Amino acid sequence: MSRVGGLWIVYKQRRIAYALCPRFSLKHVRSFKSSTPTSSSHPSVWAYPSTLCPRRQTYGTGEHYHHNSDGPELVAVRAVRYSSPISDGARSARTHSASTMQLQPSSLDLKLNIQLRIVSLFDSAETELFALIPKTIEHYPGAYETLYRGNAIKCATTGTEFPAIPPPSIVILDVFALPQLHATRSVSGTSTPIFMFVAGNAGALIRMFCPESMGGQGELGAKIDAEALRVGKPVDEIGDELFTRTDSSVLNIPGIPAMYDYEAFPQIPLDGPVAALHRAAHDLLMASDGLFIGSAPAYDGQSLAALETWVRQSLNKPAYSVGPLLAPGYGRERTPTTHGPRDLEIKSFLDSMGSKYGDKSVLFISFGTVFLAQARGTTGRSRGCLDRKAVPLCELLQPSILSLICFQILCHPSPFAVVPDALLKKINGSNIGMATTWAPQQYILNHWATGWFLTHCGHGGVIESLSTGVPMICWPFQADQPIAAAHLSRNLNVAFHLMEVRTAKGLQPLHNGYVPRGTREAMRTEFREVLDQCRGEAGNEKRRNAQKMQVEMGNAWTAGGSAVKAMEEFFAQYLFSD
Repeated sequence: MSRVGGLWIVYKQRRIAYALCPRFSLKHVRSFKSSTPTSSSHPSVWAYPSTLCPRRQTYGTGEHYHHNSDGPELVAVRAVRYSSPISDGARSARTHSASTMQLQPSSLDLKLNIQLRIVSLFDSAETELFALIPKTIEHYPGAYETLYRGNAIKCATTGTEFPAIPPPSIVILDVFALPQLHATRSVSGTSTPIFMFVAGNAGALIRMFCPESMGGQGELGAKIDAEALRVGKPVDEIGDELFTRTDSSVLNIPGIPAMYDYEAFPQIPLDGPVAALHRAAHDLLMASDGLFIGSAPAYDGQSLAALETWVRQSLNKPAYSVGPLLAPGYGRERTPTTHGPRDLEIKSFLDSMGSKYGDKSVLFISFGTVFLAQARGTTGRSRGCLDRKAVPLCELLQPSILSLICFQILCHPSPFAVVPDALLKKINGSNIGMATTWAPQQYILNHWATGWFLTHCGHGGVIESLSTGVPMICWPFQADQPIAAAHLSRNLNVAFHLMEVRTAKGLQPLHNGYVPRGTREAMRTEFREVLDQCRGEAGNEKRRNAQKMQVEMGNAWTAGGSAVKAMEEFFAQYLFSD
């Protein structure tokens, strides 16, 4: 949703890449260069709106950093909704006798001999993410045509003009960037291959893209059109209703525990054009020339194998699994950027809690940039309402409860979050808790004082947590999250899955036999019990499993690893074939 506009444009002759996307974070740029520098210099250029993401602190546009190389150079942008960029190119440098370098704001040094150009497509003071999406779509066609024609490109914010380079060889589009696919085709036709990139649990991607026989939704767009015609309602009106419609059928998705279809909606869904986004993603996959999947066999191997097989055999398209997509060396403690308004305060809090209460004593709570529990009720949906009469989050986070069992950081960046000031004051004044709108998630998960991660199970957070060996407490809402939570808790045994926090359809009996009560008392009781188990043998077992996953996922980017093999295949086919 928030990643509409994310784009890579890869250049075969010059081994470089442009990226055009709605948000940009320099600390998540990866670039790499040939081990034998030459005098020639061919830059990477980034294009994106000038308004920057508040969570991942960023640099301005029009910057120019120098790099001398004629070897492969790829850079990646970190999208707001997902924790990691399409960093496959930088990762794969290891397989092509190249060195890998990560740039971070806290340690950026122009002496690193890197050339990086950051370009804004348009100048805007807008800070609301969703408001930037239409402008990104609007400005993309002109920017792509500029690059395709081999013309110079100008930064809309600074006015800096960067010299021309040859046309691109490959375009890699975000899963929701269907308008950009149409714009790309209108300029370069089918001469330039377009790959789709999607990050998510492979079981959830099967549900999103594959036929009903695999547990998927099938042709969602055709179903919506047929239903709209049958009932005489507009497609936009009928889409989300049909998307969330359930009939208690059992979903048998490869590699995922069997569940009823309504278990995919454990909470009241967010308002928004969810069906339209899923339909666009499906259409983009059908129209693209191949697929990059930001997941790893070590995490969801059975589901991933089934998805890849379907793409290759049924769609006759190549599919490359290039996860986990994390910074080289991720999993070791790192210093926070110090650019966030509370980064140093968070570091101090973690150090203090660890010193007072020991290793792994802190519970990190974050529900990502969009999702948050919705209010109960039969009179409609109330975005992000945290009224104590409706949603359990406030009650579960009362210091009177948490003080007995854990020390915690609460991160609540969602634009739909309405956390009562009284609760925030209680948490921040408790001396054992801290609440913040944005937080350096990777740093927190890497910190030795962090023991558990209470998460909505967004793919980025899951991968970051497993890659640091931190077990989880799952509170999924919708999208890929419920399927990921089932996989994490029942297949991998690296997480607890909260059941009593469910609402609406989520309160129906589960396929595994559990029947949620959903009362406030049941929620509090379950939460206490889970936190107690975190400190017992059940929690220790999940931690051991998570640490095992950390090693296995790290191996994906070692010689002969799954991601390295996938990228070798891609490079051999598309970049180094001649």
